[in-house]
Amino acid sequence: MPYPVKNPFLNFHLKELCCNCQQKFGGVLFYEDKKAKCYIYTRVSTAIQVDGYSLDAQKEKLRRYAEYQEMEIAHEYSDEGFSGKNIQGRREFQQMLYDIEDCKDEVKYVLVFKLSRFGRNAADILNSLQLMQDYGVNLICVEDGIDSSKEAGKLLISILAAVAEMERENIRVQTMAGREQKAREGKWNGGFAPYGYKLENGELVIAEDEVDIIKMIYDLLICVQIVKII
Repeated sequence: MPYPVKNPFLNFHLKELCCNCQQKFGGVLFYEDKKAKCYIYTRVSTAIQVDGYSLDAQKEKLRRYAEYQEMEIAHEYSDEGFSGKNIQGRREFQQMLYDIEDCKDEVKYVLVFKLSRFGRNAADILNSLQLMQDYGVNLICVEDGIDSSKEAGKLLISILAAVAEMERENIRVQTMAGREQKAREGKWNGGFAPYGYKLENGELVIAEDEVDIIKMIYDLLICVQIVKII
């Protein structure tokens, strides 16, 4: 049941407030008990998805959390196959920030599975969080147990953001080391095998059915070079 709060100073000229659950009516401001609205954001890169943090698993966890906390999910945003090293190229993440700036759904929270799903770059994480909080929106990292609206929340996010960035750098170093080792062992480092070869047990071997075409290509190349010399 809404309860009225009269404002003798503003009288009937009430200021319209953005991103809240208040209504203007005849010089009286009504407050209503409503479910807090939230956005859900999920992200995976290929490596993380293989490790068990699939989009579906993240969404299911966040939906259960929202239901338990009696929150209304206004929209779900999801970036598939994008690194968390920066927000460039993450269209859904950027759209979510635009919608928050526009007060599109009057949300109070953004739910993420872990802070690393929000991002792995400390500067991006803190800048995005500050933008959200400027519009009254806070971040909840469900698996990490962090709520930026709490006193220690933003401090913990700052610490975990630095850890996430270090973790991303370690993943990059380990990936490069693995590729270098494969190269030393004469194994293919990924992608499609070049024409004239095929992959067998991670190694390049000659594709016998393409040998004649490869020979023809090189013969033509030699002929062109000879013509240029003449």
